[in-house]
Amino acid sequence: MKAFISLAASLAFLLSLPNTGWSDEAAVRQTLEKYIAAFNSKDLKAVASTWAANGVHIDRESGARTEGRDAIMADIKSAFEQQPALRLAGRIDQIRLLKSDVATVEGETSVGAPGEAPSVSVFSALLVLDNGRWTIHSIEESAAPNPVQAGEALRGLEWLVGRWVDETEASRVDTTVRWSSNGAFLIRSFAVRNDDNVTQQGTQIIGWDPRSREIRSWSFNSDGSFGDGVWSKNGDDWLIRSSQTLADGRAATGTYVLTRVDENAMQLKLIGHEIEGEPQPASPTVKVVRATEPAKNETPSTSSK
Repeated sequence: MKAFISLAASLAFLLSLPNTGWSDEAAVRQTLEKYIAAFNSKDLKAVASTWAANGVHIDRESGARTEGRDAIMADIKSAFEQQPALRLAGRIDQIRLLKSDVATVEGETSVGAPGEAPSVSVFSALLVLDNGRWTIHSIEESAAPNPVQAGEALRGLEWLVGRWVDETEASRVDTTVRWSSNGAFLIRSFAVRNDDNVTQQGTQIIGWDPRSREIRSWSFNSDGSFGDGVWSKNGDDWLIRSSQTLADGRAATGTYVLTRVDENAMQLKLIGHEIEGEPQPASPTVKVVRATEPAKNETPSTSSK
C-alpha cells in the first residue's frame, strides 16, 4: 500500500515546482492537485475519480499487481483505516509529456507516521487524457536504494569536478569544482573577471540532505548575497530550484537548467527568474567549457589540489 501513499507525496511535491507555462502540464497539475486534496482529506470518492477504471498498480519489489479501480480503492481504503496519521514527503526526478494526451511522472517518496522511520520508494506514474480529463492509468513502485554515504548520492554530479570557464567579450568566469576532504560534498568556487580585475567571487557547497532525501546546495557571494537550491534530475538535465537573498535584501527565485553536453562542455540557463515576485527578462543560455589551463593568477600546483 505504500505505493499509493508514495504517489500522493510525490505529486504533492510536483505541485510545488515552478510552473513552466505549458498548458498540457498545467492540466496534469490540476488533476494531481485534485488527487492530493482528496487523498489527504480521505475522500475516497474523489480519489477514485482520478483513477482510470482499468488502472493498474505494480509493486516491482514483490511482483504484486493490483488491477482495476475497485481493487485499488479497496487497498487505499484499508491503508486509511490502518494508518490515519501518515505524513508524506517526496521528490520529482522527471516529468515528461510523451504526447498531448500522455504524461509520465517519476520520482522518490517517503512516508511514515510520527515516531516511525519513513518508508522510501521510487515510483513511475502514467497519466492519460480520457474524454478531456486526465486520469491515472498506472503506477509502478519499488524500494529506493539508500546511499552508503553522502558522497555516493552525488556521483551523478561527479563529472562537474575540474576547472571550467565561460568567456564573453565583457567578462570571464573561472570555476573550480572539487570534492571536500571527506568526499561528502562538492565545493564549487568561482571568480568573475573584467579584464584582469576580479569583480565578484563566490562559493557553493553541494551535498546530500538525508532528512529530506534530496541534493541541496548553499551559495555565498562576495557581494553579501547568499542562497540555497534543491537539485533534481529531469531527463538529461539537472534542475536547480534556487532561492536567494540579494545584497540589497531583496528576494530572488528561479530555476537553473544544467545540461551536460559532453565530457568537456555544459550549458546553463536560468528560467522563471523573479525578484520580489516580479518576473525578470529571460537569460540566454551560457555554454561553459572545461579549462585546459590554470585560472588567471593561480599556479599549476594550487589548481591541482
